[in-house]
Amino acid sequence: MNRSISDMIARGVIVSCQLDSSEPLHWPSHCALFAQSAMLGGAVGIRAEGVNNIKEIRATVRLPLIGCIRDSYDDGLPLVTPNMNAIDELFRLGVDVIAVDATSRLRPGTITDGTRLVADTRKRYPAHLILADISTFEEGIKALDVGADALSTVLFGRTPDTLDNPPSVKDHLDLIYKLSTTVSQPAFAEGFVWSIEDATYALEAGAYGVIVGGAITRPRVLTQLFVDAVEGIQI
Repeated sequence: MNRSISDMIARGVIVSCQLDSSEPLHWPSHCALFAQSAMLGGAVGIRAEGVNNIKEIRATVRLPLIGCIRDSYDDGLPLVTPNMNAIDELFRLGVDVIAVDATSRLRPGTITDGTRLVADTRKRYPAHLILADISTFEEGIKALDVGADALSTVLFGRTPDTLDNPPSVKDHLDLIYKLSTTVSQPAFAEGFVWSIEDATYALEAGAYGVIVGGAITRPRVLTQLFVDAVEGIQI
């Protein structure tokens, strides 16, 4: 009998140790230290990106590991685990869950969209857990229909279709609620989680868990938030 996401990952907080190359802390050893800190703080899992980062984290942290390999579309928007070569690499690395971009966008230079890649992944690795990264409710339903084990809302507001009208925190919560009341598979809230209150609201909306990245692992971004907040205030 195949394992389910809920067998692998308990309800709670997953920390995404995916640092941009522009970050001073963008080194495998630093990613592993963030993962260790997350484990000591009570995280139930880690999300990691990139071969070297995943190797370092896997060697030092004993938590369920969601893995992906990042790329980008021609317009610069994020593309998660672009093709079967990347999926094969993640499988060889031994990640517990493979994260795949399951949006409706075609991979650059191909006729393959996210639904097709999820289906191909399920065919090649019938017993492995797959997390579908989605931007819309419809993408989530399609991904589950072809074999995804769980959903993440990380790409909401990060595709052309969801950028036309800038999304809000409420829009994100509405998506989580719609998913949680429609499907039985876990839906993780990822993105739009910058505070304890955001995480609480996501769980109240029905999220199985929250995947938190920048609010924990990006000191540069957090510093900018403080700077922007106090800039111009006369004391």
